[in-house]
Amino acid sequence: MIVEAVVAVSARGFGHERESAAALHAAALSPRRRFENLLDRHGPRLRRVAFGMLADPNRVDDVLQEAYLKAFRRLPSQFENDRVESAWLYRIVYRCCLDELRGRRRRPETPGLAEAVVWTSDDDAVQSMTVAAALAELPPDARAVVLLVDVIGLDYETAASALRVPRGTVASRLNGARARLRAALLQGEEEDRDG
Repeated sequence: MIVEAVVAVSARGFGHERESAAALHAAALSPRRRFENLLDRHGPRLRRVAFGMLADPNRVDDVLQEAYLKAFRRLPSQFENDRVESAWLYRIVYRCCLDELRGRRRRPETPGLAEAVVWTSDDDAVQSMTVAAALAELPPDARAVVLLVDVIGLDYETAASALRVPRGTVASRLNGARARLRAALLQGEEEDRDG
């Protein structure tokens, strides 16, 4: 109540006083509201990363729930900038996906990709399944780079920060992953023509 009154009085000012009011208002947001805003901005892309890493729609929600809980518990009072915010959040989701993949090796399951996806045509289904299969064959670190840079659209610096590797490592992994994907997709096309 007091913070809202301070924000209201400060908002009547001019120039930098208005900026201060905006800063006070942002600081007055509850951690829950700040976290909700964060998920509103990043949620769909985080889901794409998790799905791409796990290739199992049945596990995506569980892994994201775990990641969101960890993120909420560690939510800083503010971020230096949007890139730091993105990198922080994607790093948490990435690490939770790696934990799930490690756990999956201990308890192997067959992902139910085909049953959870609705295809608009047979060609779309074949092409999407081919790409998903090629992505699934990549090691997790290479898969993560492809998802963050090529699917989500993060720049190399932000992806490097999210993965806690140097920018050059991101570029190298991305180059190798793209080459492997290209080879796998070309092999799939040749098999389709021959078969």
